[in-house]
Amino acid sequence: MSDVESVLDQAQGVEGYFHREEGRLLYETAVATLARLPDHTTVELGSYCGKSTIILGKAVRSLNGTYKVYAVDPHEGEINFPDGVHRHPPTLSKFMANIASCGLTDVVELIQQRSFEVRWHKPIGLLLIDALHDYANVSRDFNHFAGLVARGGVVAFHDYELNDHPGVTKFVNEVLAAGNFEKAAHVDSLVILRKTTYLQSQSS
Repeated sequence: MSDVESVLDQAQGVEGYFHREEGRLLYETAVATLARLPDHTTVELGSYCGKSTIILGKAVRSLNGTYKVYAVDPHEGEINFPDGVHRHPPTLSKFMANIASCGLTDVVELIQQRSFEVRWHKPIGLLLIDALHDYANVSRDFNHFAGLVARGGVVAFHDYELNDHPGVTKFVNEVLAAGNFEKAAHVDSLVILRKTTYLQSQSS
């Protein structure tokens, strides 16, 4: 069994909404991107119980460096559904247990804040946007961090082209139309955009 298949098997047992093929694309994109941009960070916005965090953490570990995954989530139990945001029990304890069970406590660094509260200044190689999925929150997440994504770095959006989350699709299509990013890959509801030009950071 290949390394990626083993990682996907581990991730399948974690509560969450990432499909297996989406996980494969995320893993392979992270490995390829960080190999090209070794001094850049991996930032995840929206971790829930850690399914995608584990995939990113295993990808980072496979490179045998001192890389980390910065997982940004207040863990307050807010989840988007078609009729709005529902509040569920906090997810912090599940997240931490899942990260520990996969041996990733030294790789994953939790930032327990809302994304727009984070002051971020490190260059980013890969940014995953998977927090609240309405247009206002997706656009705010993107605009807060995109300026620090390196040219050639990637932004991954989850729940793209799903009827349940039209705001994600609308915003991603606007980003593509603006011309600063190109579509690099798309599997199920995970789309990968590669940055082609410099954007001024709005996070300072």
